[in-house]
Amino acid sequence: MLKMILNGNLAEDAELRQVGSRTAINFKIGVNMDYYDGEGKKVERTEWVKAVWWKNENQSTKVSDYLKKGKRVLIEGIPSADAYKSKEGDPKSYLCINVKELELVN
Repeated sequence: MLKMILNGNLAEDAELRQVGSRTAINFKIGVNMDYYDGEGKKVERTEWVKAVWWKNENQSTKVSDYLKKGKRVLIEGIPSADAYKSKEGDPKSYLCINVKELELVN
């Protein structure tokens, strides 16, 4: 089994989308990844991950009211990657997570 756990802040307000008969809650999360370079200097970097949470029939979409820009969340799910071409034609990629568990963090 492949699983990813992320703790970070929402980059933007969550968006509800209807896809056929299903509802998806889409958002982007920024995860801070601090490390030290070869000279011992601290480097701060943010990794951006697109997230989608597919609502089950017995779940409410009310959680999307709390998923606002800057809010901290802990999410767990299945990771994937996708590729596309930029406007300039350069190859780009991004990390995604299909959210299975979500917790609001103070």
